[in-house]
Amino acid sequence: MIIFKPTQLTLKDLHVKPEAVAESDPFFSWHVNFFTLYGKKHYVFVNDLSILSLTVSGIRTNSANKLLSIFKENLEAYMVVEDIPQEWAQYYLDQCTERVISKTDSRSIVSTMTDLMFIMKAIEPEDNGFRDKDVRHKANNRSIYKPIDYQEPIRVFVKELQQRFEAVK
Repeated sequence: MIIFKPTQLTLKDLHVKPEAVAESDPFFSWHVNFFTLYGKKHYVFVNDLSILSLTVSGIRTNSANKLLSIFKENLEAYMVVEDIPQEWAQYYLDQCTERVISKTDSRSIVSTMTDLMFIMKAIEPEDNGFRDKDVRHKANNRSIYKPIDYQEPIRVFVKELQQRFEAVK
């Protein structure tokens, strides 16, 4: 099960009421917000454990029922770009068959997400290849936003994914 934790404004945009969640696995928990980038609405997903981020367009107002499928499609495409082994990627995606939409519960992650959105907006006018989502994802996930032993978010995510995949093997 995957847990999305949208901000209050994002909950209103999705037209959904949050469900209560007693506890969640941070590896399968993602905070969510939205903003305008290059004239289009983009949703930003930030993983609670690794601070890995995805910036996704194509999610419309009142489309909470499509949130999981759009997220999984974009995450799978990003995992291919990062050369994550197919069986690891499939393991993660197989765990994400159900979704719960809850409330944000970490000010730290919300702050990191806000910083990430601010950085993307600040470099929007520059011609730096950030219109390409793959370039944007790689750049965002190789910056250290929160010191997790001073590792890049993609490294933390892949290491955890490998450990969990090997534990069930």
